[in-house]
Amino acid sequence: MTPDFTTDFTTAIVEAERQRGAAMLANDATALDVLLDDRLAFAHATGALDGKPAYLAKMAAGRIQYLSIEWPEQTVVALCQDAALLTGRMNTLVRVDGTEKTLDNRVTTVWSRGDGVWRLLAFQSTPIKL
Repeated sequence: MTPDFTTDFTTAIVEAERQRGAAMLANDATALDVLLDDRLAFAHATGALDGKPAYLAKMAAGRIQYLSIEWPEQTVVALCQDAALLTGRMNTLVRVDGTEKTLDNRVTTVWSRGDGVWRLLAFQSTPIKL
């Protein structure tokens, strides 16, 4: 099937990311559980890699607390009917194990749609060195 490059497709991915960000800011594990694919590979800016259970456990324990999330740049690329990339620049204020960090990263995410729901399958962030 030809990838769908319509505005609706882009809007759906950006909205899924907005919902994920809102759930992260609220530390809402229930909402995140729905938005994260069971096969999640979450590569932090430090190089640490978490699967879905480990990532949710860190948030539930308060080890990761998101204080602000902004996407000054976003680009959506449809890969097929049920997969897309969302890339761009993500600025985040996060508290990790009690230490606040300001992150300015290039981010690549992979989204997969199953049962009509878009879920984050992969996340990779790279710090921008200016």
